[in-house]
Amino acid sequence: MFIGFAIFFSILIFINLVGNTLVILAVVLNKPMRSPINFLLINLATADVIVALFIGIPFVIGPTYTHPEGKTGEILCKLFSGGNIGWAGALASVFSLVAIAIERYGAVLYPHSHKGKLTKPKIIILVITCWSLSFLWAIPGFIAVTYIKEFKSCGHSWSKPIYGHFYTVGWSVVAGVIPIGIMGILYSRMVYHLWIKKDNIREDTQKALKRHRKRVTKMVVFVTVVYVLCWVPELLIYFLGFTGTITLVGIHHTVASALIVFNSSVNPVIYSLQSSQFRKHLSELICCKRNRISPMNQTTAATSSTATRKQELGDASQIQRQKSQDMETAT
Repeated sequence: MFIGFAIFFSILIFINLVGNTLVILAVVLNKPMRSPINFLLINLATADVIVALFIGIPFVIGPTYTHPEGKTGEILCKLFSGGNIGWAGALASVFSLVAIAIERYGAVLYPHSHKGKLTKPKIIILVITCWSLSFLWAIPGFIAVTYIKEFKSCGHSWSKPIYGHFYTVGWSVVAGVIPIGIMGILYSRMVYHLWIKKDNIREDTQKALKRHRKRVTKMVVFVTVVYVLCWVPELLIYFLGFTGTITLVGIHHTVASALIVFNSSVNPVIYSLQSSQFRKHLSELICCKRNRISPMNQTTAATSSTATRKQELGDASQIQRQKSQDMETAT
């Protein structure tokens, strides 16, 4: 079973790292792609990569890895094998989805309002807030996670069991109830405005703009739906464990982690399926079709252009001299 999970996680990690790296490069290397929504998608992709590295990889190397004990084992659990940074990245991914929903809400319902538009400083503030809140919430996990010698693995060791119960319920609220509630309200209003509400738009430019907003909104709604499908079972597993309905064992943690890594891996696939722009630039990156001009090519092009210009000027001078000679002959 452990080998099977290791292979499954390996596939997810490969898809995650390749897909999210391509998404980041597609936005960074193509100026038309540098929009507020795409910068937020870069933040989401970065969080998803951290999920793959710090949650997925321990499951890959677990079957063949002997975890150190003592102080070294405790430090490794807190910084790597315990998954703390990965779960902070997972929460940053959730907060990024909320930020994207807020951006879409302003772009769709208040397209002409300067207050609702995301400027570069606002994006920076959103990103910093997203990661600050994520790591702030992860602090109790960093404190509680340690190496448990009896199980020869990392686990939570709370000074009082009630603290662990509060933290579990808190995860359900912070990563489930609040984000899903906010995004549900915002996207329901957007769907009504874009697909249900009748408007009197007649200009082709406005119609094209609305179609574009529909496509982008549809893409991020798909991303949000996948997030709900992956996170709700994970949060439900731990909540049932908290209430005593089920007894949490290792397989529950493995399945919950697999759902989170899957969610982080599938987002680039959704971008490709829903956005023609992403499909185009991702295919260009994969096939190395971007039109890059090297310094040597630039010099060659400049030399060729200069030579052509000189040739044109020379031809013009020759024609002028020929005309002068013809006029003298005629005279």
